[in-house]
Formats: sequence, C-alpha cells, structure tokens
Amino acid sequence: MLVDFKHWTEVYQEGPCKFPLDHSANWNGNYNVLDIVKKAPNAMDNTIKKFQDIFGPRDWVLSDEEKSVVNSLHSYLEPFYKTTTNLCTCKLPTVGLVFFFMDHVFELINVCHDSSHQKLFEKIARDMSKTARDFTSQAYNIYTFTAAILDPRIKGELIPDALNSTSNLEDARDHFVRDYSSIFQAPRNGYSTQQDNTEDGGAFSFAEEIIRKRRRVSMSTAADELTQYLAEPPAPISTDALEWWRGHSSRYPRLSLMARDFLAIQGTSLDPEELFTSKGDSIHKQQYCLPLSSMQATMCIKSWMQSGYQFNFQSTIIDFERLIESATAPDAVNGPESS
Repeated sequence: MLVDFKHWTEVYQEGPCKFPLDHSANWNGNYNVLDIVKKAPNAMDNTIKKFQDIFGPRDWVLSDEEKSVVNSLHSYLEPFYKTTTNLCTCKLPTVGLVFFFMDHVFELINVCHDSSHQKLFEKIARDMSKTARDFTSQAYNIYTFTAAILDPRIKGELIPDALNSTSNLEDARDHFVRDYSSIFQAPRNGYSTQQDNTEDGGAFSFAEEIIRKRRRVSMSTAADELTQYLAEPPAPISTDALEWWRGHSSRYPRLSLMARDFLAIQGTSLDPEELFTSKGDSIHKQQYCLPLSSMQATMCIKSWMQSGYQFNFQSTIIDFERLIESATAPDAVNGPESS
C-alpha cells in the first residue's frame, strides 16, 4: 500500500511526505496525518480506491466538506507543530526558553478560544486552556522566574506576562544580594575551569573588558550587576546560554555564579521529542502527578531515610518506605472515589 501511495505522489507530483509516519496520539501525530491528507489528496484517494475491499463497505474517500475540515484543523495545528518541533531541536531547553515557547502556545490557544468564527475548535481550545492553566499554576514561581531572567536570550523582555511581575523581580534581586553578592567570593572570571586559561578564552575576556569600559558611561546608573545585565537587550535566540555566561563572567563575576546554578535547572524532565512523538505514548500511560504538598512530604521522608533517621510514634518505629509506597500508589494520587 505504501509503495502504491508513493507511486501516486510521483504521478501527481504531490508531497513531500515523510515516512515512517509518526502516528502518536498527540497534536504532532495528528498534524502529521493531516499533513499527508493536505499535501497528497489525489495520491491518498487513488490508494484508497485500489484497496477498497480491504477497508470494507464504507466509502473511505473524503468528501469536499471533510477535506475542508481537514484543511481547517491542519491550519489550526500547524503553529503548535512548528513550536514543538523547534523545542525538540533546541540544544539547551532552559526554563526560560521553554516558557518562551509555551507562552506562544498559550497565545494560540486563547486566540482560537476567543474566536467566534472557529466554533469547530471551541471545545478543543477549552480543554487546552485548562491544561495551560494547570501548567502555569505549577510551573510559575520565583525560582523559575529567576532561572528565566538569567537566560541571556530571554531576560525580562520575553518572559510571560503572568510571570513577569515587579514582586518576582524584587525577590530575585533580594536572593542575589543575600546569597551571592556578599557570601560568594567570585573567581577572577566567575568560573574556575581549565578552558578559561586557553589563549582564545583570554582574548575573548580581554575583548569583553574593552566593551565594558566603553559602555561604562551608559551604564553609570546601574546599581548592581543584575540591574546592568537586565538593562541590556537579550542575546540572539541562537546563543548558547552557558557559553554566553562563560564569556561575560568577568563582567558579571557574581551574577554568573547565580546563573550557573539556576541554568542547571532543567527546562524539561524528558527529552521534548519524547513528549511530542510516538515515543511519549508509553510515557504518558505511566505518568502521574503528585500534589505539591505530597511531593514535599515525600522528598523530606526520603531525605530522612538517607540520613538514617528513625522516628517513633506511640513506641512504634515509623516505616517510611511503606508510607512512601502508599503515598505514590494510584489510589492515593487519584483520591477516594465518591459513592
């Protein structure tokens, strides 16, 4: 059947169609199927007609109305596909970059949800909006905000509006001043790796020193490293965030230490490709999510166990391993069923 389909694509000069086809049950998988229907309608129709007996008595050739729906759904999913594809091909998916892409996805959902002429996608967008709200309620906090602004490609300019608040910025500044500005004794260039001693690295640091001196007048109002860093425009999106901080560590000796720690926070717990392709189908089946309060309690218990602590309750030693197993059981996650 695939051979016949490829033959008809050559006859009608349709495509190109990428095989093997990702048939995962997510928007990327759905988009790939719709993409073939849109790019090779004649090849698909002729292939279906040839194997009509296999498909059964129903007429599987799409009508003009059905093809119109396919084109509309394809147009709706295309921006999501481009977004997730870019996220999957990103070398370093930092928290800030993930928020940047996800904020774009949320904007697309809201546009579709508020659009009166796309009733077909209203329920889809409503369900996606709920998922978006769940994501923001769990992922947006002071720590992820700090990790995002320390990404030189994102800073404060490209952070989602829901996260980019004055209070978050002040909390991040307080954290920097309290834990890095006074406590850390920064090395000469903020890093202490062997690569810093190379000839190229020294030349680059020297060039940055010249740039810093030339900018001194325009940066005279900067009260600290964080203020000066945020006052400058973001770096190009193709910039390697870690290499950027390595090159600018002599200019921001203490802030580069903070960036080193926060950029170590993974933007995703899995390879993005495994979330948006058929590889992720088996992962979703095993996935569950604990409430934040349960997660904190579980982490504390694991820490106590590793430290060898034992706690008694009414003269009985508490079995933490059994408590963790019960806390992470499916029934505990889903909660008791209502009668």
